[in-house]
Amino acid sequence: MPDRLIIGLLHLDVVYKSTRDNRAALVAHAQEAAERGAQVIVAPELAVSGYSFDGRGDVAGQVEVLQGETFQALARVALQHGVTICTGLAERDPATGIYYNSAVAIGPDGCLAAFHRKIAAERRWACPGFPSPSSLFDTPWGRMGVLICADTYYGLLPRSMALQGADLLLVPSNWPPSGLDPRKIWRARALENGMGVVACNRTGMDRSMDCREGSSYAVTHEGEILLDGVSEKSRVMLLSYPLANGKLPSAHRLDIMERRRPEDFASVYLHVNGLKDFSGLWGLPPGGPLRIRCLVPSSRGASEEVPREMDPGVNEDSHTLLVLPEGVDSHLLERLLKRLNGKTAVVAGGVRGASPHAFHPFYACAKGRAQLLPGNPWMKVDFGPARVALVSHETLMHPETVVSLSKEGCDVVVAVGVESLHEEARLVLGVKSLERSVVVAASPHGAIICEPPEGHAPWKETSLNGSGTCTSLVDTAPLRQKTFQDRVNMEILLKPNALQWSSSPGEREG
Repeated sequence: MPDRLIIGLLHLDVVYKSTRDNRAALVAHAQEAAERGAQVIVAPELAVSGYSFDGRGDVAGQVEVLQGETFQALARVALQHGVTICTGLAERDPATGIYYNSAVAIGPDGCLAAFHRKIAAERRWACPGFPSPSSLFDTPWGRMGVLICADTYYGLLPRSMALQGADLLLVPSNWPPSGLDPRKIWRARALENGMGVVACNRTGMDRSMDCREGSSYAVTHEGEILLDGVSEKSRVMLLSYPLANGKLPSAHRLDIMERRRPEDFASVYLHVNGLKDFSGLWGLPPGGPLRIRCLVPSSRGASEEVPREMDPGVNEDSHTLLVLPEGVDSHLLERLLKRLNGKTAVVAGGVRGASPHAFHPFYACAKGRAQLLPGNPWMKVDFGPARVALVSHETLMHPETVVSLSKEGCDVVVAVGVESLHEEARLVLGVKSLERSVVVAASPHGAIICEPPEGHAPWKETSLNGSGTCTSLVDTAPLRQKTFQDRVNMEILLKPNALQWSSSPGEREG
């Protein structure tokens, strides 16, 4: 029984509009990868045409039908070597004349195994695709899914692939190294879904992008990095993906999916893109500055005095949200609560040294207290210029949750009951801020505040390791401008958990 799957990534220098030469290089490198033992081969996004087109007229000479010249040339390699090949291309639908940024997967029989039309498509020339079962295909090792580059930016499309049984996601990409690092996104998608991600990037100079430092990247279903490769010239990169009893491991993905509760995030289907009055829709408080402070007490516990910077009277210029970790000392908490004023609120993730009921996370402000009761996944409260959601850490790990809360107007999402903020936990929390809410968490050993990015920049991360305070001043007004990836099959996301994510073929493995 094989314990490894050999995957080849064709890290190609794709030249703008050099279709014939690009196709020849694609085929030659696919042949090389197969001869070197690759069983699955992945090439970049738009691997034949190049990328930076001004409009339909500019790309018109580069488009081809789905099973056209590129497909036929690669099909011969696939059939000759008995391998699976996935590549991106600029597609023209002969029935409609519509252009798509597409990817095809060719099976070892030389036939079309799957195709995907990019959903986060290039606005100047490409029509967005629709979620479709055609983006998934079965192999002797298990089910694989295909998304293209920015389709992985938001969390719902990768999650829908996991729900449909994909244990390995193939991602043809054209992602330059400037701005947000895609490796963080790809690893986060693997961790939050329990499925592997293999992203084949390109290199070289496109018409308007420098991709010479762009990484091709592969990570397992548990977040282990298998490949992080850069090359200024075209190169075949091989990796060895671990199998369990000859299959792609699926147990971790299934465990994650079984913990989902669609009723926790039912609002995920709401279509609120493009609203000019988001605040008016939900009756949100007027946006403005909010100071977020995470306090992680030292081991001195009850004897520790409240730090001066945590005193509610110190920063009267803005509202302050104090976030405390699980198990904070009850005496410290009481001292904080006694100092509350109209501009200060406290979120605590459980109290040490009080009655058992005090271990449930709660929110407190000068006007009173609200408690997140057992069995409730979240609650929402308005404080100063923000609508704040308190969410159990377990519930927030699912990408649907933060999308749902953000669509309901939440400016700040606080994860409560966080026991540890190791590297992977920070990454999975951080990527949630792409859904246009500030994400905050405090554990007994550290804290993190993640703010949504501007444009294509990375999200802003303020973090703390050990005891002390972690502080950020955020403006909630810009957070009311929200964009979501709604071109998703909401029925898949909200269908009651049954057998929709069963692996096929084969049984639950690994």
